[in-house]
Amino acid sequence: MLAAALLSCSPAWAQDALDSEPDTVIEAEAEVATEPAYVPVMDQVNQYLFAIDRAEANSNAYSPELADLYLGLGQSLVQRQEYEDAKEAFQQGMQIVRVNFGLNSPEQTNYLFSIANIESELGNRRDVDQVMENIYLINARNYGADAPEMIPVLDRMLTWYMNHRPLESPDTRFADMERAELLAGRKAGILEKQNGLDDRQTAQVYRQIGQINWQTARYVLSQGMSIERGLVVAVGSPPQNPNARAVSVKSLVGNGRDAFAKVADSVNADPSRSQLERAEAIAQLGDWDLAFGRRRTAAESYAQAYALLAEDPDYSHLADAYFSAPTPVRFMQEDLLPREIPIGKTSTTVKVVMTVTEGGRPLNVDIIEPPESFPADHVRLMKRMVSNMRFRPMLSKGSPVEAENYIWYLPLDEVGWSP
Repeated sequence: MLAAALLSCSPAWAQDALDSEPDTVIEAEAEVATEPAYVPVMDQVNQYLFAIDRAEANSNAYSPELADLYLGLGQSLVQRQEYEDAKEAFQQGMQIVRVNFGLNSPEQTNYLFSIANIESELGNRRDVDQVMENIYLINARNYGADAPEMIPVLDRMLTWYMNHRPLESPDTRFADMERAELLAGRKAGILEKQNGLDDRQTAQVYRQIGQINWQTARYVLSQGMSIERGLVVAVGSPPQNPNARAVSVKSLVGNGRDAFAKVADSVNADPSRSQLERAEAIAQLGDWDLAFGRRRTAAESYAQAYALLAEDPDYSHLADAYFSAPTPVRFMQEDLLPREIPIGKTSTTVKVVMTVTEGGRPLNVDIIEPPESFPADHVRLMKRMVSNMRFRPMLSKGSPVEAENYIWYLPLDEVGWSP
């Protein structure tokens, strides 16, 4: 059949070929019959456009199902880095949501976050801030500003800022830090109202506020110093910049201390916490004051923490032991109790000998037997880093004292170095 059809519509050269080489033509005929026809692959963008056209034809331009299609279209356009078209798609999807579910419908949140991602990628910081504020206002009007449903919204917003504008980044602005503190503060207010001050989540978010305040104060005050994975270093003098924004450092320090005081109050009110945890929470208030040179206030907190253990029959034997050696100030860590300090040199630690003053300052820092693979400049940087750290001083009967020839093992993984 197929051969006859070919003869009837083929030119003379094709007929000659059939007459002279019938076997070859039959083989070709078999190949034509079994080979599938080529169908161009439709990319994702065109698939979404086709689906949108079909949905509009079957319903109308504001059919609810179109919202998800526009969200998918926008995401596909983002992958192609066609940001303006992607933003238009997200805006169209959001408009459909507003028509169907109301002006303050929380279903708009995903579209707004997508738009924020684009504005961030394009470097439009002010537009990002406006979009993020819209996310908050829409959800607050829908649920109520103090409603528990706002907690995941605030979490997502705060996570977005932490991921896109990490506080330790040199590109982060003071305004970003203010916004992060504001979001964490709103979350803390809701959690405390909903769960009570003694709730562990409440303590955790107040700790987060204190951490943000630390980063903000460091940003304002420091001159080239930094925090390395939880190790707290000294805060320097404010830079002499006549064009710098006037910022109340006293307010920043006070806000951070208030946050850690809330942590201590929360731990103290929680019956599931141990006396050791309560003492550590108060000692961390002392750590905060020590980091900003408030030695007298720090000593008061340390004495209070010591007394909590010494005056408790179940913990009195720990009072001297717990505060018997200087420890790095670590209020940036999430865990309340300090990590176990290495007691000997291992392949992941470096032995450090120094004097730690009663004010927590390391003096006469010496690196003992550094790894052979470490160049000399690494050792110098390590000594400088340790010298710039702050240590909770050793306590004797609750009072800070100087510790001479103190041996400490610096964990190399904590500062990003490896032998």
